[in-house]
Amino acid sequence: MSGASRIRRKSGKRLSAIFAVPGLLFIVGLAGLVAALLVEGAGDLPAALAAGSGLAVLVLVICRRR
Repeated sequence: MSGASRIRRKSGKRLSAIFAVPGLLFIVGLAGLVAALLVEGAGDLPAALAAGSGLAVLVLVICRRR
C-alpha cells in the first residue's frame, strides 16, 4: 500500500473518505462548466445544472443546519 492510503486522521477516517464527496462535486461542476462552453442547444440545461451542483449542495447543507 502507498503511504497516502494509510494516512488516517484522529477521527479514524481515511483521507480518501474525507475528500470523496468534494472531489466528486469538483469533477461534476468542472464537467458542467466545460460542457456549457462547448455544447449548444438541448445540452445547455444539464450542463448548467451540473455546473451549479456545488452551490445546490452548499444551500442544502446550510438549510439542514438550521
